[in-house]
Amino acid sequence: MFKSKKIDKSVLIGALSIMLAALLWSLDGVFIRPKFYMLPAGLVVFIEHLLGFIILSPFIIMSWYKIKKLDRRDWGAIFWVALFGGVIGTLFITKAFFAAILGSVTFATVVLLQKLQPVFALLLARIVLKEKLSRLFYLWALIAIVAAGFLAFGKTGIGEINWLNNAAIFAIIAAFAFGSSTVFGKRIVNHLDFKPTAALRFGLTSILILIYILITGDITEISAVSSVQWWLLALIVFTSGAGAIFIYYFGLKKVPASAATIAELFWPFSAVILDYILNGNVLNSIQIVAALVLLLAFYMIVKYGKQKKKTFIARVIDGVKRGRRLGFPTANLDKVDIDISHGIYAVEVGVDKKTYKGALHFGPKDTFKEGPTSEVILKDFEGNLYGKDLQVRILKKIRDIRKYKSIKKLKKAIGDDLDKI
Repeated sequence: MFKSKKIDKSVLIGALSIMLAALLWSLDGVFIRPKFYMLPAGLVVFIEHLLGFIILSPFIIMSWYKIKKLDRRDWGAIFWVALFGGVIGTLFITKAFFAAILGSVTFATVVLLQKLQPVFALLLARIVLKEKLSRLFYLWALIAIVAAGFLAFGKTGIGEINWLNNAAIFAIIAAFAFGSSTVFGKRIVNHLDFKPTAALRFGLTSILILIYILITGDITEISAVSSVQWWLLALIVFTSGAGAIFIYYFGLKKVPASAATIAELFWPFSAVILDYILNGNVLNSIQIVAALVLLLAFYMIVKYGKQKKKTFIARVIDGVKRGRRLGFPTANLDKVDIDISHGIYAVEVGVDKKTYKGALHFGPKDTFKEGPTSEVILKDFEGNLYGKDLQVRILKKIRDIRKYKSIKKLKKAIGDDLDKI
């Protein structure tokens, strides 16, 4: 008999959070954003991000200690998310929706081409984050993408789509921008809490889009924003804008980027359901079947969405021997080619054809003024590791990195970590 694979609760919570964010984006695209089609898209994007940053900015102050410890790759990821997810993605999807409202292209064009987003994200997650999930995950991911397409176009069909329209290009650019933003956003929340991550994205995006509207002259249209539209922009901040991104990054911290981008397909599902509830547009048999398949696919993706245990090889280098002075000799590792959240991990370490249990510290040392480091403590090992290559297999995360007020408390924490292995 085969054992049924249990759903990881953390992955489930993360997926549901991302689906909630997708629901809020559905409400935005269907009911709120069309109210701004007479305004320049860049101006709308700037105002919603500036208001969102004002609300989220306290998290930057509260997390400044950790923000200062981000390295160049982390800041590069933040810039990518702000530029592609915040500026390019939001700007081009807004332009695409405005084109649909004005009748130059159908909504079907915009929605269908957005289905390319998971394709970009899945490829980049393998390349950038080296995410490896089961074959069943990728099978159900493909089923989810196909089902989302049938759900969105069960009535109109794809034959009506004008693929050469500018809005089609806008939608493709937005799909790549959002897909890549999911991947680089995962890199950020691996190393920083989701709250300051959301704040940094909105802050940097506000600066970048301000430069854009100053160059285009769109900022002069701010006087054309009506009082009703200002109220709607305030609503966006707490729902589909800062509110949705806040919830989204909370979920992204708990699931692989590959699973996150599939969970975002809840957007077309929820949009069709909302259209039925509020506008009375009844689903046909194809859409009903597609909706049921998509729900099943979501369940299976959560079920198989946990990453395989990661393994890497790193060389032991000389350190400052602080661990030895604490009574816990550690092996400092050279460059580690892996992207996981900062924390303390239970690991298996292979060296000299033997395997040892151990603990891995990955990330900044909050007890000292240093940047990110990687080091392991091996249980029951005696000898010299300097210059040797260790094969490290990550088993599970024990805890997050914490700041300790005294050496005594730090030593106790290390002892407790080793007891859990």
